[in-house]
Amino acid sequence: MPPVLVAEKLVKKYSLGVIPGGRHEVEALSSVDLIVDENEVAVLLGPNGSGKSTFMKIAAGILQPTSGRLTIFGKEPYLDIEVRGRISYMPQDLGLYGSLTGYENYIFYSSIQGVDKGSADRRLKSLKEELDLGEWFYKRRVTTYSGGMKRKTSLAVALASDPDILILDEPTTGLDPSSRRVFWEIAENLKSKGKTIVLATHLFEDAEYLADKIVIMYQGKIITSTPPSELRRKIGYRYSIDIEFTGKPSKHLLERLRKTCGELIFSGGYRVTLVTNNPESIRSVEKILDDVKYLSLSLRRISLGDIYFLLTGVKLK
Repeated sequence: MPPVLVAEKLVKKYSLGVIPGGRHEVEALSSVDLIVDENEVAVLLGPNGSGKSTFMKIAAGILQPTSGRLTIFGKEPYLDIEVRGRISYMPQDLGLYGSLTGYENYIFYSSIQGVDKGSADRRLKSLKEELDLGEWFYKRRVTTYSGGMKRKTSLAVALASDPDILILDEPTTGLDPSSRRVFWEIAENLKSKGKTIVLATHLFEDAEYLADKIVIMYQGKIITSTPPSELRRKIGYRYSIDIEFTGKPSKHLLERLRKTCGELIFSGGYRVTLVTNNPESIRSVEKILDDVKYLSLSLRRISLGDIYFLLTGVKLK
């Protein structure tokens, strides 16, 4: 089967207007290449400003690239209205009308997507249970909703047309842990029905749980695009050692710890993370810390957050 989404040398520049010396532009995407296969969940991972939202808007047909191209089912969505009918987009800012109820938003956007009210209502019967859409969805205006209610409403809107591919920008931001797990279940259910999902997030738990392919983005570029298991093999480390000191560790101590393991990551404050391929390294670390005051020392499997730092030098929160 041919891939669902193909990005080739994709560039997007934004003009910041005319300044002394000429026009000024910022490059939000820089020669991005990406392939997403059918029935795959591709998770774009990166901080704000990494280019995730710009990529999503091009994929949804909202923005046109400066150069390069992006195709979905072989067609460019920013030029082809037909293929846009097979795409649903959930923006980061949700795009809901605050003066309407959730249900009114749902019916309004369904009609724009070419879904008649009867079909939309039938679709909503299953979505109501999946998304736990209570009485608030039908009777209260969106301005009164919590962040989680707004996210659920926006996701219902995105699913109304039963799309072939979903473009979801930060879909779990603002959701409590229980609601995020519900979203994970919904995403898995959609995948089981043959849907393709492109999802942007800065939350490692989402990526760890959902991704068939993790796309690490930083400063408008794709650093790597690979399945989670291959990403761990590529990085070359399997374990992390966390240390919490009672005070700021000396440079000499940090250098000794680094030489004992492979790399050293600062976690903030008095916390330090070391990465290693040998779990027995923690014994050597314990010996180095014999005469040092510290609060805790623990060994764990290397996390996606550690991997992101090793690839970009940036620690996501």
